[in-house]
Amino acid sequence: MWPCGGRRQRRLGGVALLILVLWLLLRRFNWSELIPLRLWGRTLGLQTENSQFILEGMPFRIFGGSMHYFRVPREYWEDRMLKMKACGLNTLTTYVPWNLHEQERGKFDFSQNLDLEAFLSLAAKNGLWVILRPGPYICSEWDLGGLPSWLLQDPEMQLRTTYKGFTEAVDAYFDHLMPIVVPLQYKKGGPIIAVQVENEYGSYAKDPNYMTYVKMALLNRGIVELLMTSDNKNGLSFGLVEGALATVNFQKLEPGLLKYLDTVQRDQPKMVMEYWTGWFDNWGGPHYVFDADGVTD
Repeated sequence: MWPCGGRRQRRLGGVALLILVLWLLLRRFNWSELIPLRLWGRTLGLQTENSQFILEGMPFRIFGGSMHYFRVPREYWEDRMLKMKACGLNTLTTYVPWNLHEQERGKFDFSQNLDLEAFLSLAAKNGLWVILRPGPYICSEWDLGGLPSWLLQDPEMQLRTTYKGFTEAVDAYFDHLMPIVVPLQYKKGGPIIAVQVENEYGSYAKDPNYMTYVKMALLNRGIVELLMTSDNKNGLSFGLVEGALATVNFQKLEPGLLKYLDTVQRDQPKMVMEYWTGWFDNWGGPHYVFDADGVTD
C-alpha cells in the first residue's frame, strides 16, 4: 500500500501532467475549425490584435461566404449551409432586408422564409459562424437597397441621414429586429461573431453623423460583438466610424488595395467583406460575364 502522502503526490502529479498536456493541445489547436456548438466559456468574442483576428484569445481565420435567407427557399437553407461547409467555409454572412420584414409601416414579419431566428440557429447547428449585416440600408442589388418604399410617403424624406423621419423609422424597425438578434450573439451562446454597421456608406456619405447614429442604435439595443464597416476603395475613408473595423469590397484585387486599407486603419487585420464574382444585368442592357481566370488571378 502507498502511504497517504504518496497517493496525494501522485494525484497532484497526474493533475499537473494533465494540465500540461491540455496546454500543449490548445497551443496546437486549429481555432479556425471551431464551430458554434463546440465552444464553451465564451467571454472575449471575436477581437482584433495587430494583423490577425483572435477568438477567445487564440488566432482565428474567417473563411466566409454570403447566403441570404430571403433569397433561398427555407427548404434549401440547410442544404446550402452544408455545401458551404463542404467548401471549407466556417462563416456565413447575410443581409437583413428591412423592406421585407416591414412591408407596411408597423407590420412586422419574421415568419416562414423570413424567420431570421430559425436561419441563424440552423447556421449554428451546421457549424457556421455568422457575420450579420442588418443595414438599415443593405444595397445587395435589392429594391431601394432594402429600405421600405413607404418611407418615400414623406415628401421631405432624407434617406440614410439623421433626418428625424428616417431615424424614427429605423428605431422602430431595430426595436423589433434586435430582440431576435441579441440572444444569438456569440457571447450569449449564439453564432453571431460580428455585426456590420450600415453598408458601403462611404460611397454615399451625405451626413457625417449618420454612421455614429447607426452604431449607437445597435449598441444601445444590446449588440456586444465586433462591429465592422464595408466599403469599396473610393469609399473606405468616408465610411469609417470609430470603434468598427473597416473592411473592403472589390471585384478584382487591384495592386496596392490592401496596402491602401492599411493607411486607412493601421495595425488591423485586412478583411475582404465582398468579393464580386459576377454582376447583375439590367433589362435591355448587356449580359455581364466574368472570365474565371480574371476572378482567380
